[in-house]
Amino acid sequence: MKKSNKGLYLVLALFCFQCDDILEEDISDDAISIIAPMDGAAIEGNVVQLRWGALEGADDYRLQVMAGNGQFIILDSLINRTLFNYQIEPGMYRWRVRGENFAYFTPYTFESAFSVVASLDLTNQIITLESPENNRYVNNAAMNFSWQRISTADTYEFEILQVSGSSETSVFKDSGLVESSITIGEGIVTGDAEYVWRVKATNGSSATRFFRRTFFLDTQDPPVPTLSTPTTDQMFTTTDEVDFAWSFTDTGEVQSIITGTIEISSDENFSTISLTDTNGDGEFSSTFSSADTYYWRVRGTDAAGNTGENSATGSFIVN
Repeated sequence: MKKSNKGLYLVLALFCFQCDDILEEDISDDAISIIAPMDGAAIEGNVVQLRWGALEGADDYRLQVMAGNGQFIILDSLINRTLFNYQIEPGMYRWRVRGENFAYFTPYTFESAFSVVASLDLTNQIITLESPENNRYVNNAAMNFSWQRISTADTYEFEILQVSGSSETSVFKDSGLVESSITIGEGIVTGDAEYVWRVKATNGSSATRFFRRTFFLDTQDPPVPTLSTPTTDQMFTTTDEVDFAWSFTDTGEVQSIITGTIEISSDENFSTISLTDTNGDGEFSSTFSSADTYYWRVRGTDAAGNTGENSATGSFIVN
């Protein structure tokens, strides 16, 4: 009878975990030093730069910002640097930070209180873009664009630029927006290409710079994939592992990542799917315990959500 190795695996896992503890520096009794903002600081504008001293042995830092007297956490983030810029509304806040590695963490610093005061000067203030996320692929340009408000801004200017090499051409522009979002209908952005959307805030005396993100319009379906292996009616046994491979040759204007879905059936019409898998590797492996003739096909879905046609049907035989 074959003995189970579960106990051995558990011992090895615990040993490896303890090794990590040994290799990591114990920073439990160390302290982080706050640089800015110090307790009682007043910041004018809509962005606060939080800074603290680096700690040897810390891989990351847990940063928390609390609103008011500290009861409500509005930011809890693990970052790998000692500086963080954060867009924030006028008000009273507290913040703290601690160092962390795989096995240990320091105590939090004492909470430091600071205030943010609205400023009419927008020059150095920032706009946090919310959606769509940067480098998003879409197959329909009818979508909503949104960003965070600046309390002292009167209006916003929104623009979409089409990118071609190093040049950018404006295809849509709207000024005087009082809301922090805009919905673009179909027909405004039409050609498959890379685009930039950008926003700036203005008031009667100043303006921010433009803040921008990229998106890609891709309306073309993925190409029909080419099946490589197994070859037609290639023969295997029930103990063999069958390796499947396929490839896509994308000639579209925008070439987003294509994920392939393989379907395997003992029915040539695929009325019943015996096995399926979806991945972006272009390969898949499996054994087959039942002797039969099997059929397989692949179709692609790209990052924009377009789905292509199935490939030609391949076949193989398991004896």
